[in-house]
Amino acid sequence: MKREALRDTLARLHAELEGAGPVDAALRSDLERALADIRAVMEREQAPGPAEVHPLGERLEELALRFEQSHPVLTQAIGGVVRALGAMGI
Repeated sequence: MKREALRDTLARLHAELEGAGPVDAALRSDLERALADIRAVMEREQAPGPAEVHPLGERLEELALRFEQSHPVLTQAIGGVVRALGAMGI
């Protein structure tokens, strides 16, 4: 169930990103890389080890801060992903 909630949250983030208008290319690339890493973690059978968990959450929080002024809706969507990951223990 938690994985489905995360998938839904990621889908909403993708939709927000598509409708966000112009986004700095480097920032978009960083976010897309983080999202790809999340998908990779979700596809694994086992939960990631502690070394994998913290950098991913920290990266997303950093990205949310970078989006905060220019795209506040994306900031909320990223926050939703961070909360969903936390609920899964990732």
